[in-house]
Amino acid sequence: TSICLVISSPSLFISWIGLELNTLAFLPLLLSKKSKLASEASIKYFLTQTLASVLILVGGLWFLASWGGLATLTLLLGLSIKLGAAPFHSWVLSIAEASGWVPLFALLTIQKINPLLMLWMFCHLSMPFFYVVVLSSLIMGGLAGLTQTSVRSILTFSSINHVGWLMTALSFSLSVGAYYFLIYLTTLLCSILIFHMFNVSHINQLPLLSFKPSNQMLLFFALLSLGGLPPFLGFLPKWMILQLTVSYSLLLVGGVMISMSLVVLFFYLRLMFSAFMMGGVNLTTLSSDPLPFPV
Repeated sequence: TSICLVISSPSLFISWIGLELNTLAFLPLLLSKKSKLASEASIKYFLTQTLASVLILVGGLWFLASWGGLATLTLLLGLSIKLGAAPFHSWVLSIAEASGWVPLFALLTIQKINPLLMLWMFCHLSMPFFYVVVLSSLIMGGLAGLTQTSVRSILTFSSINHVGWLMTALSFSLSVGAYYFLIYLTTLLCSILIFHMFNVSHINQLPLLSFKPSNQMLLFFALLSLGGLPPFLGFLPKWMILQLTVSYSLLLVGGVMISMSLVVLFFYLRLMFSAFMMGGVNLTTLSSDPLPFPV
């Protein structure tokens, strides 16, 4: 409902209400995991989102006062915090580590839809601060993920990297951004289904698991798509965005995208190596077992 409210309204304040409804709806999901860590994470999430909401509201008021440049900067700052984009990403990691798999999937995908839509509708996506956030997200999401051994942390830093791609895609057109987001959502869902089924939380657990061939194939394609390796599904939207960055002469952004994509692909290959090679799983035994969608 909140997503429909943001999509259908040209008003910043109605969209802001939709954004807050989405935040409030996520809190019970975050608290579904009964633990002290989840309670602390929900408080941190609420406080961070409240700060971002105040910045967005102040930016909207400054728009009414005809303070265009300052209003856009404040609005972009608030939406960047909502997205968990670097350098405002520190809250995302602690919440991801305290979340179950379903809240984590919602945090890394559904919770980003409304801020991305508002970013496209109300912000000037060519100001210098926008590209600072894009480049920071690409670099931080790539390099910081190299040192992680928690599966949730790896997916979270990968998501920060994908936020940089999504913001760049939206600066070209909504359709390119929507296509990228749909591919990302699908491949992340497939990965999380497998990790949820086998209750994987750490990379060291992967060699101990015995994957069915169908599970193995699903995880294989999902991880390589998330890494953007050609000719897998995740490569296609990245190739489109890279072509657009070249056509718009955004060579620095394009260069960082390519280099950080290689870094992200490396830690997804590390996950695959742990899951398939170290555990002694034979990739040649793939068969037509049913897919594991019932969780």
